[in-house]
Amino acid sequence: MDPRLDIAVHLHGQVVMIHPRGLLTVRTAADLRRVLVKELVDHGRVIVDLDGFQLTRESCVTVFPAVLTQCGGWPSAKVALCRPDPAMAQALAARQVSALVPVYHLRLEAEAAIDERPTVVRMRAQLPCDAGAPAMSRRLVRETCPKWQVDDGVEDTAEFVVSELVSNAVEHACTGVGLTLERGPSGLRIAVRDASPVGFPGPVKRSTDPLGRVRGRGLELVRSLTKAWGVDVQPDGNTVWAEIAG
Repeated sequence: MDPRLDIAVHLHGQVVMIHPRGLLTVRTAADLRRVLVKELVDHGRVIVDLDGFQLTRESCVTVFPAVLTQCGGWPSAKVALCRPDPAMAQALAARQVSALVPVYHLRLEAEAAIDERPTVVRMRAQLPCDAGAPAMSRRLVRETCPKWQVDDGVEDTAEFVVSELVSNAVEHACTGVGLTLERGPSGLRIAVRDASPVGFPGPVKRSTDPLGRVRGRGLELVRSLTKAWGVDVQPDGNTVWAEIAG
C-alpha cells in the first residue's frame, strides 16, 4: 500500500467503518478501492469516515461510486461517506458523487441512514453479443426494478425499451453490449453501449427472437413510450439511451 495512505477498518455492528488517512491520489485511490470492494463483498454495508483524508485531484472522488457500481449497486452494496473537509465536500458535489453515495456531516447520521436509497441508484452489466442478450436485459430489468421500488407500469415499459435497444446493438455492432440502468428523481434511464467504430445505423427489422418475443418494432415506439431518447456517437462506440418518467 502507498505510504501516503493509512486505512483503519473495523466492524461496528452490521456496518464496516473505514477510516482512510493521508492523501487521496490516483495511486491511493486504487488501494482504497481494493479495501472497499473487499469489505462490501464480505459485509454489504460500509461507512467511510473522511476526516483527515485530503484531496489532491478532484477526479479521484469518483472511486466511491465506481466501487458501489462494481459491487452491484444499491441495495446489494450500501456505502455512505461522512465528515469530509470543505475541499473534499466541494469535489464530491462537483462530481455529483453525493447523489449516488450519500454524504453526511456526522458519522451517527451516516449510520442511521445507511439503508436508505440514495438519490440516484445505478446498475451496470455486460451482455454477450448473441440472440439471448435481449432476454437477459429484460430479466435484469425485472430483477432490478422491484429493488428500486419502480412502479409496475414503468417496469413494463422499461422491459420493452431495453429489449429494443439491446436488439439493435446485437444486430449492428456484435462487439459485446454494456447495459446501464439508473433511477433518479426524474425517472428511469436506460443506456446501451456498443464498441462499434461505425456510427449508429438505426433500428433493426421486425422479427421474432429464439424465445418467441417480437423484436425490432422500432425506435418510433421507443420514442412514443419515453420522455426522451438519444444517441451519443463516439470514436470507440455508440451509446443509445432512453428516459422513462416515473
